[in-house]
Amino acid sequence: MKYYRLDNSVDTKVIGRHAIQLTFADKKSQDSCWSLVDEEFPNFKPDLRFDLEKGSKLTDVASSGVDVPGFMINERVKNIFEQCKLPDHRYYEATVTDHKGVVHPYYCLHILPNDYSMIDFNKTIFKKATEPMKIWPELAFPNMEEIKNAPEIRIKSLEEMKKYEDELFPNDIYVVLDVLRIHDSEKYDMLFFPDVDVNVKYISEKLANMLKSEKITGIGLYPCEDIENLE
Repeated sequence: MKYYRLDNSVDTKVIGRHAIQLTFADKKSQDSCWSLVDEEFPNFKPDLRFDLEKGSKLTDVASSGVDVPGFMINERVKNIFEQCKLPDHRYYEATVTDHKGVVHPYYCLHILPNDYSMIDFNKTIFKKATEPMKIWPELAFPNMEEIKNAPEIRIKSLEEMKKYEDELFPNDIYVVLDVLRIHDSEKYDMLFFPDVDVNVKYISEKLANMLKSEKITGIGLYPCEDIENLE
């Protein structure tokens, strides 16, 4: 199965001059996106009101700078996602007010991680890198040339990975994913393992083709050759 990395677009011809297209309409709201946490759903109704940043364009998927795993999407994208198999997730109603004062309905997609037991740590390849993040293309992508040439580190579990990270981080050395090998990937059209691969979302070729076919704006799709499904 082929996978793609799904990100917000950085094409200024599509999104306008700002990488972050949306700003909070009410930054003081106690129930804003800042109250959401990564790995659990809230027990309140999020207050998600945004304004379109001056110089930005409205797209199907819009970047908000919200540090919650997911995307700001419109109804078109939600309809596509609902036809696919995502990890445990919720949609929160949101609004975006454009430059003319028109209010557009949106959704904040909040995604929880896939089950880490899907990962075969004995066969997944990790490296020790001193400079893992580079801007390419205009995004925080791993510096793949350095990662491929970096020394390999054997990791048998998520707990062991976190231990190595704690030990290496003070010396500016990072545990970086090189090749992800997983079981049961066909169960999902989206993969999300934030403790292993930061905040990266991978999607199936099926979902990528659906987004391309519907000409969804505001996204970046990048082929990933380093994900292997194990029988």
